[in-house]
Amino acid sequence: MASLQLSLPFSSASRFRHRPVLCANERQVLFNRIAPVYDNLNDLLSLGQHRIWKRMSVSWSGAKSGDNVLDVCCGSGDLTFLLSEKIGPHGKVRGLDFSKEQLSIASSRQELLRKACYKNIE
Repeated sequence: MASLQLSLPFSSASRFRHRPVLCANERQVLFNRIAPVYDNLNDLLSLGQHRIWKRMSVSWSGAKSGDNVLDVCCGSGDLTFLLSEKIGPHGKVRGLDFSKEQLSIASSRQELLRKACYKNIE
């Protein structure tokens, strides 16, 4: 499998090592593997700030009641659910992610939460 090599503009005697950039399928495997702990990792690594950032993102998105929106790289669905609440029952939210496991968790959360406004999520 080929991998992209990044190189720094230093001499070959540099103390920096060349590290391959992960290919898309390796990233997909990684996100599938961490899916069960993804939300906890976000809480830990951002000290809970990611929740504020997500609410700010929805506010800045300009989404309004009745809109159709797409959440790209939706992960476990946090932004998808917030967008769903924002656009209401006459809008539509589509969550898209390349990680099957992340989408599975988002779908499970949608079933578990069973809010009426989440019926507008695909």
